[in-house]
Amino acid sequence: MPNTGVVVTQSTAEDLSLTRTLPIAVVGTCSTGTLADSTPTLIESKADATTILGAGSGSDTLPNAVAVLQRYGCGKIIALKGDSGAATPAEGVTGAIPLLGNTLSTLGIEPEIILTPTFNDATVVTALKTLCDSIHALALISPSAATTIADVITARGTSTGVGIKDPRIVVCYPYMKNADTPTDLEELTLHLAGVLANLDNYGQSPLNQPLLGVDSPEISMTLSYSSDTSDNEQLNDNGVTTINLDPDADYVIWGGRNSDYQENETDVLTFINAVRARDKITELTRARAIKMLGQNSNYTTASLLTESYRTMLNDQISLGAIKSFTKVAINDSKTDYSQFKIYHDIEFQPWTPTEFIGASVAMTVNN
Repeated sequence: MPNTGVVVTQSTAEDLSLTRTLPIAVVGTCSTGTLADSTPTLIESKADATTILGAGSGSDTLPNAVAVLQRYGCGKIIALKGDSGAATPAEGVTGAIPLLGNTLSTLGIEPEIILTPTFNDATVVTALKTLCDSIHALALISPSAATTIADVITARGTSTGVGIKDPRIVVCYPYMKNADTPTDLEELTLHLAGVLANLDNYGQSPLNQPLLGVDSPEISMTLSYSSDTSDNEQLNDNGVTTINLDPDADYVIWGGRNSDYQENETDVLTFINAVRARDKITELTRARAIKMLGQNSNYTTASLLTESYRTMLNDQISLGAIKSFTKVAINDSKTDYSQFKIYHDIEFQPWTPTEFIGASVAMTVNN
């Protein structure tokens, strides 16, 4: 007789597809698998990771990093191994970072988040900043494991390495112990990247989002939601994204700022989600402008662009990525139809605690 009941099929986490599509690049070291030096390679499945990276050996950083990201369901990971022949692993990583600027043509995607686990010296951070400025991405870096909280705060007062103050650099601390093997340490940057990949949209803050598969921080920390003297608040006040314990005793991301932040700062672009919103709107604006490049630069073209931009912003509002206040206007003082140039001023509000501050993007169309 036919089955008229309910059939439940069990599966394991290993069988689940990696559906999170935020493009994340990881630059590091790997001595196993098939990954070639200085070759950005896309990893979309656990099978890819097994073949391309292998199990890792010694101080290899890529296998562990990719495993943490896949724990969060990340399925668009660009793995990049530094030149094994470089004088030091750090030099190999530094030299490889600029190669991520070409992945749009080679892989069809461009990273929005870039990680270099354990590599954090001044040359690495400088290379990350240069790359992120050129492709509109964020870099997540951490002080070295076992660094004290006092030393982390002191380092934030410098102008190099993890002390750099830049809207495209996010500093994270501490390392977390793996839940299954507490002797294995995982950089908090990897968990923040996984959290960002799981947000509903780029306009959402990572604050208070849960960490997966962790046991405890590598160092002893005092954690609080309200005390200014707790370790996590002192780190947060110095522009370091860190952790907290929620009421269920689960670890969560604490902070949503980049390294440009300092205590009492009100600039909206010190928020991770505000910078990501600016980048996304800029990307969408450029894509719509490109469609008009074959048309004459006249008032009709400018009006079409105006309506296109308004539609674009309304679409993002409906997704909940930005707030409802927007403005699109032709900049008459810069627009010069005789020179085939049309300028638009676009304003929008990202979701931040300082809701009254807006961000703006200007776009030029050259025919």
